[in-house]
Amino acid sequence: MNAPHVTASALAQQLSGELVGTDRSVTGLAPLGEAGEGDLTFVVDPVAAAAAAAKALEAGAVLLAPATLPDDARSGTAVLVENPRAAFALAVAEHFARKPVPGIAPTARVDPTAEVHPGAHIGEYTVVRAGAVIADGAEIRDHVVIGHDVRIGAHALIKSHAVIGEEGFGMERDADGDNIRIPHLGSVVIEDHVEVGNFTTVCSGTIAPTRVGDHTKIDDHVHVAHNCRIGRNVIITACAEISGSVVIEDDAWIGPNASVIQGVTLGRNSLLGIGAVAVKSVPDDEIRIGNPARRLGDNKR
Repeated sequence: MNAPHVTASALAQQLSGELVGTDRSVTGLAPLGEAGEGDLTFVVDPVAAAAAAAKALEAGAVLLAPATLPDDARSGTAVLVENPRAAFALAVAEHFARKPVPGIAPTARVDPTAEVHPGAHIGEYTVVRAGAVIADGAEIRDHVVIGHDVRIGAHALIKSHAVIGEEGFGMERDADGDNIRIPHLGSVVIEDHVEVGNFTTVCSGTIAPTRVGDHTKIDDHVHVAHNCRIGRNVIITACAEISGSVVIEDDAWIGPNASVIQGVTLGRNSLLGIGAVAVKSVPDDEIRIGNPARRLGDNKR
């Protein structure tokens, strides 16, 4: 963890928050119940967690809290923000998290026809195949395979052992009844600020590319098949399986171990629960659970 040089007042300015109490330096990070002098921490519900918040403030922590922080708890150092958890994430990313070093690792293999922006990072033993384009600020970690003509957007993160843009599983039978592979030439487009997890596969489209929209986050051990179109701000959690030609609209959420049959559409802001199997399309703003997935209710924001 990097040692930051930041004060509570600077954080308040960065996060568009309000500093309450004494300004002080931030020197570390800690969970709410363990925060001490100079530690940055946060509380989501300062009423339910009143005792822990008071203890952290008394110990000299810098507390990110909502404006509902009670007046009698506003001693010490607090920064009032709209969403303390998101504010904590932004502060940690800016001041504590390790930043990738731009450049190509010595053991990586990048085809001469691939385009890697000087601001991108290519990790150890990663392979970038012909025609691929890696944008500024993208981080491609270790042992990753980036297939032919794949496009990786700005500030995307591809975690170790992911495979992006190899063939999808498209088969047909020939005149003799034998299985033959359908070539997949469409490749993959990963847009800006996307995250693809460890050991995750995103398969090439057959003719047009498989697409993953801005700010979508895909967890570890996920399979995204050929011809899928995934929108913005989608969450796909661990071990989910997305079959071919699935459309996932903006802001949808797919739970762990869920499966989506080919050709199905998951509507905007829909939610597919843990282990659910979607065999029919899901409307906007609807929660479905079970196998086969059935309606549970509305997904209210």
